[in-house]
Amino acid sequence: MSLFRRLFHRRPPQGLVEISDNIFVFNHCFSTDFFEEDELKPYIGGILKQLIGRYSIDSFMVFNFEGSKKDNQIACIFSDFDMSVMGYPRNYEGCPLLTMEMIHHFVRSSESWLSLGQDNFLLIHSEQGGWPILAFALAALLLYLRRYNNERKALEMVYKQAPPGLVEHFSPLNPAPSQMRYLKYVSRRHMSPEQWPPADRMINLNCVIIRGVPNFDGKGGCRPILQIYGPDPFAPNDKSTKVLFSTPKTSDSVQLYTQEDSEIIKFNARCPVQGDVVMECISLDENFEHEVMVFRVMFNTAFIEDDLLLLDRDQIDILWDTKLRFPVDFRVEVIFSEMDTITSLNSSQLSSEDKENFSRVEDAFSHLDWSTKSDDVTTNATEQNGSNNEHDGFDAVSLQETESSNSTSEHSLLGTRSVQVIQMETEHNHSSAPTFDIVKDPVADTHSLPETDSLALKSQEHKLFEDSSPRELPKLDTTKNNPNSDLPSANSRDSEAAGDAAVAEWSDTNTDTFLSDTPSSSSPSSPQKFDEDSMEAGIVEIQTQTAEPQRC
Repeated sequence: MSLFRRLFHRRPPQGLVEISDNIFVFNHCFSTDFFEEDELKPYIGGILKQLIGRYSIDSFMVFNFEGSKKDNQIACIFSDFDMSVMGYPRNYEGCPLLTMEMIHHFVRSSESWLSLGQDNFLLIHSEQGGWPILAFALAALLLYLRRYNNERKALEMVYKQAPPGLVEHFSPLNPAPSQMRYLKYVSRRHMSPEQWPPADRMINLNCVIIRGVPNFDGKGGCRPILQIYGPDPFAPNDKSTKVLFSTPKTSDSVQLYTQEDSEIIKFNARCPVQGDVVMECISLDENFEHEVMVFRVMFNTAFIEDDLLLLDRDQIDILWDTKLRFPVDFRVEVIFSEMDTITSLNSSQLSSEDKENFSRVEDAFSHLDWSTKSDDVTTNATEQNGSNNEHDGFDAVSLQETESSNSTSEHSLLGTRSVQVIQMETEHNHSSAPTFDIVKDPVADTHSLPETDSLALKSQEHKLFEDSSPRELPKLDTTKNNPNSDLPSANSRDSEAAGDAAVAEWSDTNTDTFLSDTPSSSSPSSPQKFDEDSMEAGIVEIQTQTAEPQRC
């Protein structure tokens, strides 16, 4: 008789379902029956009165999976009985799941409360439409308490408490694959209790590769776009979700993939993610107006292993009647990489369309070996410094190797003049501004003149520089040091034109050198050095103009 009374006393009051020891759920959560506001209060109030008649009011901890209403009616009903309620959202970006942070809070609070004594109970309620998230939360709690060791069995047991088809009634997509993924996250707690849950990991979601084209246009193809939601990794205090990536709905970004012509679909997302992430693939019609959900996936970055997430068609959330639209070997590959803070910060400031364009450019140049080019630049800079020392600040190349025509040669001299003027301004300023010593002409390094011709070369080059420089150079002795002393009427325009023509004519002759296009980094050591070069240039000019040069 005492055993009968004990069993009868442990039986839950009418209106409650005991999922496991000391875990009660309101039975109207397992049905599609909808209570009006004036009906809900007397219904729940009658159940609470029965509980208070059996147990102390301090024996219950109440959880509620709330809707979108700001003024929650359930909290008001329980407050009339001096009972507080902890509320949780019914979905996360459309997925009937909780974030890992909320899961941890829910299961730890429940475990702590139940461990205080055998007379402590959990009262769990979900508002209209909250059955899918309630079923997941109950399965996660049973796994955490070790009352079940298999994720699938725990979820199926809870589903069986409700009439068949209840999940389909409240959720357009089958949420079981993502729910199973998160239940496995919960089961990992038993492997390393001290390190569960692991800290959210910030990583780059590089790309999503879909192998096998699903049929969503009725012709064996689809026009897919990708959308990624999650918290902003660079705003840790903001827990709200943001659109981290979205394929632009433009003809340049959206294209038709068919099972006959395409084997893979690739999305270059290249966006930083952290924590709980929702990824959706949507198919558009040819007018980009009608959308159909292809699949949805929710995951947590802390549990990503080897920077790779592999999913087959049984591991993605899809519409209830679309499984046959996917090939048997359908697979989704989500590829991650370690976080590059600078690159990701810059890319996070770009729009989705800019990211897509950047991805195309990066893919086009991905086959090039940039490291080799970098080494060449370093080698060229080193050779340039050595060349400047050898030729006392100027580079020389063979005219035979570079001259293609008289006009090309004259154009090269004009280009050289403008560059050399910039270099001279930098040298005379003696400022901390960067110099041009790393600029290099590769032809000049491979075809430098012998040392025996360097004196004539320096003089001829200096002559050209003197004629082309727009700066006001220091006045020298016009009878000895000025290279232009042999040119008639230096103060008149006609004489200046004649002097320029003589220089251009001299450059077209059978001489062996002309001035390099590369500015020099060597600075004149003193005004005395400049006078000596000017004097040498004057002597060479007299020698070269004694005989009429012969044109080729």
